[in-house]
Amino acid sequence: MNRKTLNFMAAGSLLAVFSMHVSCSKEHVNQSTDQLLNVSKTKAVAITASVQSLSDYELIWSDEFNTVGGFDNSKWSYAERGTVAWNKYMTHTSDYVSQDGNNLVLRMDNAVIPTDPVPYHSGGVKSQSKFSMTFGKVEVRAKFTQGRGSWPAIWMMPEPATAYAGWPGCGEIDIMEHVNNEMVVHQSVHNATVTGSGGGTSATHSTSYNAADYNIYGLEWSPNALKFFVNNTLQYTYTKATGATWQQWPFDVPFYLILNQAGGAGWPGAITNADLPFNMQVDYVRVYNLPIFYNGGFETGTLSPWTSWGGNAAIVSSNMRTGLKCIQLTGGANAVEQYLTGLQPNTTYRFSGYGKVAAAGQQVLLGVKGYGGAPVDAAFNTTSYSNNSVTFTTGATQTTATLYFYKAGTGTVYGDDFTLEKL
Repeated sequence: MNRKTLNFMAAGSLLAVFSMHVSCSKEHVNQSTDQLLNVSKTKAVAITASVQSLSDYELIWSDEFNTVGGFDNSKWSYAERGTVAWNKYMTHTSDYVSQDGNNLVLRMDNAVIPTDPVPYHSGGVKSQSKFSMTFGKVEVRAKFTQGRGSWPAIWMMPEPATAYAGWPGCGEIDIMEHVNNEMVVHQSVHNATVTGSGGGTSATHSTSYNAADYNIYGLEWSPNALKFFVNNTLQYTYTKATGATWQQWPFDVPFYLILNQAGGAGWPGAITNADLPFNMQVDYVRVYNLPIFYNGGFETGTLSPWTSWGGNAAIVSSNMRTGLKCIQLTGGANAVEQYLTGLQPNTTYRFSGYGKVAAAGQQVLLGVKGYGGAPVDAAFNTTSYSNNSVTFTTGATQTTATLYFYKAGTGTVYGDDFTLEKL
């Protein structure tokens, strides 16, 4: 969450550094084959998967909150009370963090607790030292009350906290924040580049939501971008800059999850007691691996994680087979390729897709190299889309491969709907 600093206490061997006073705010083939073999690799998408379709997300961690009573302490611990705006009223009792059989319920009120004489009490949990991730997809289905002084949030912080620096250099990913009675939610990024001296960030976006019901708040985190969603609709993208240093992209280390109902300080301002209690109900948290093979239909509108050489590859909104986008190669020899890691040794895969040429006599190849055997490819040479595929078996110790779509001669060609499967 933005605008204020927070301090974390040590919790486990991975976070020994947390014993320090850390400032991290809540306030990312023949001639043609020979030429192709010289193409430089893209940055690896280092994700593992075991499903048949390697273009699918794989659920790796979740909590459905379907029991009654306390939370699952193998996945969560209480968010600790501190001295900053979001955590100054955190309270470690089931009155403020509990499960009702369908939801995790995080509450905030002004109840009088003689042994804990603060004006408000609130609840939150974190997965710190129990679960963290680097790259993947997060979905949280939740609803919350509005109110003057309320501040519910779903967010992520790095583990360890100072992998690069103290806050804001360490990075922060705010999947959802809401304040007061606003009819929008906020999705933001913090780092040393976008966060100002007052704690605000220029990397932020506000979008409407259904205030009367549950909404799904999502994050897709790849090596090159943070994409924020509300109800499965892309709302905001924060992209890694070319040649980025950690100041702009500290988002290549593990981050853990925090869910909390805060308020009464910092961004939302003072609480109007008549609006209490505040609560956030979380139906589920689900975390997925990114697919080993990604963006096979180019529907993201960007090339990543593919890269190109030859200078004439583009995502276009015409000549697609399905959807709204496809890849176009024009001019002289050029290609797009995607370098993968996480494949299994001695395993057979099939890379398939659709291609077409703009005029008779042209050709484009779909193929695989660098898998532990000789490059294999299949040709497209028709002016309407046709399907083709290649199979390949990784070597005894091979876990990587490079997929390519390559045009050796002049002309214009198109490709769409590429898939990778484990056979």
